[in-house]
Amino acid sequence: MRFEGQVWFRFGDRAVWDFYRFVRELASNDVSVALDWTPLPSSDEALAMATFDALDTPGGRGRFLHAMLGVVHLEGENAGSADAVAKAAGSADVPVASTESWEARSEVLAREAANLGVVDVPTMYRHGPVMRIVVNGAVLTGDVVRSAITILAALDDDGVWQLSKS
Repeated sequence: MRFEGQVWFRFGDRAVWDFYRFVRELASNDVSVALDWTPLPSSDEALAMATFDALDTPGGRGRFLHAMLGVVHLEGENAGSADAVAKAAGSADVPVASTESWEARSEVLAREAANLGVVDVPTMYRHGPVMRIVVNGAVLTGDVVRSAITILAALDDDGVWQLSKS
């Protein structure tokens, strides 16, 4: 099985953290995971997003994403804090970027998100309509592969616009 697509995210969003943990669990269950993590622009997280966006290798992006999410959601740091970004960048062994070019890049990403219909995070896109995916901790105690199959089936079925369970 291959779990792939584009995931729009913000570092500080708890639903992104829960989805990220689900994705890591998928990978540990021998699922091929190929996600293009794309920051949904936020002025509150400009430095973190600029740093992520400036990285030009999947390994660097993955390490920074992992470190930044951990710093924010495990250590309680603010995703907009320069100290949090520096800590995550140090842990991931990547440079902290300048926000100088981020403003122009964030406008491009914001237009792309709007054109796709991305309004919240985490949102996944493969083709057709995008889908916001919110999982809770229970997904990690169940069959994560079956949950991934369900997510992909809903993404691939353009007739499914919203699934919700509380």
